[in-house]
This record gives sequence, C-alpha cells and structure tokens, in this order.
Amino acid sequence: MSAPTPPAFVPVSIAELRPETPELFHLTLKAPPEFLSAYTVPGQYVQIQLEGMKPGFFAIASPPHKEQLEFLIKRGAPAADAIGAKKAGETLHVTAPGGKGYPLTHAHGRDVYVVGVGSGMAPLRALMHTLLTKRADFGTIHFLYGARKVAHIPYANDVKVWERDGVKVTLACSQPEPGTWSGATGHIQDVFRGTRPTVAANSTIFVCGMKPMVEGVKAAFAEFGVGADRVFQNF
Repeated sequence: MSAPTPPAFVPVSIAELRPETPELFHLTLKAPPEFLSAYTVPGQYVQIQLEGMKPGFFAIASPPHKEQLEFLIKRGAPAADAIGAKKAGETLHVTAPGGKGYPLTHAHGRDVYVVGVGSGMAPLRALMHTLLTKRADFGTIHFLYGARKVAHIPYANDVKVWERDGVKVTLACSQPEPGTWSGATGHIQDVFRGTRPTVAANSTIFVCGMKPMVEGVKAAFAEFGVGADRVFQNF
C-alpha cells in the first residue's frame, strides 16, 4: 500500500492579526478560492507550517462562504507564538480546509447546545454563525462558554449579538478577579448542571474543549437524559 500523499502547503497572505484576549489572538487570512470552496462545514480546520516546526492544526473561526478565513489561536505553543509574531502582509504556509466538522444534520428540528471553553471558541463561533443563518432549521439554541476570567472571554460582541438574536447564553468564569464578574462562577458544565434545566432527550450538543471538559459535558447532559451519542465534536 502506498503512503498517503502529504498535504500541500500554499503561501497565504495575512490580512489581519490582533490580540483578542490576554491569551488568544485573532488571525485573518486572504484565502485563495480553492480554500474557500473546500470549506463547507463549520468545525473544519487547516494546517499551518512554519520553518523548522511541525505543522499545527487550527480550527476555522469564521463560517463557510466568507471571502476570508479567520482563526482564534492560543499563545504559548512554539508554532502559535511564531504565527503571533507575524504581521499583516506577511505569508503563512497553509493547507486547504479539511476534517469532517460538526454534523449539522443531527441537529435539524432539535434544540441545540453549543458548549466550549478557551480557544474552543474558534470552531464554535463558526458554528454559531452558521446556525443563525439557518435559524428556522433548529429549535432553541443555547450557547454555554467558560473562561478563567472575564477578560479571557473572546468575541464578546459576537456573544452579545447572539443573545440579542434569541440565543440562550450562559457564561461562566472559573477564577474571576474580585469585583470584575457578577455572573456564574465555576466550570461551565457544573454551572449548567446547577441550573437544573429542562433538557429534551433528543437535543444535540456540539462541544469543543480539552478531553476532561468534554467528558464533564457528557456526564452533565447524561444527568438530564441526553445520551453520549448526542454529543458531537468537530473531529
């Protein structure tokens, strides 16, 4: 059996790079048309390669059918920091979007819970924008997001718009600084559990976060009759 063909890395120009929170930065790429046509499902990702480093996988934070690709990247890893040191007008070597993304067909006609923490906001932002452009296809949409501090919540203006448009938003901070946060405190899955919500057993849950958080979300929804087979990740 022949070895799989390695992905093709294409030089792509940076349109914008700016801080989003103390730990996260927003990146916009001027993607070529073939990249845009390959991006069809929220939750897909690209690989970005920098000289002398292994390629990194980065979920797309903008919805399909936009003229550019946007990303939310967490600082701290060598590849991420090297990307963050770039400037608008410079180039990155990037693969076309790939991955299965979030299976939206499992959510048609059902209540939807979009749950994440940290840089998991990236694919969930793409998902939220997609859900709201097809609003009539779904039941009630819930957005649940956790961060350590209020300053670490990215895309706060987007979240305000979603809430204005009827999304049931729950935000939580696990380590808020005194006097900065009047909302829920703790991990987002525990905050959700503590509200004792009424949850339809056929609801669809889309989640993005580290494995312990994902398992915590599955356990929390299981308490309300939602099976693990109704919880979907983007990979």
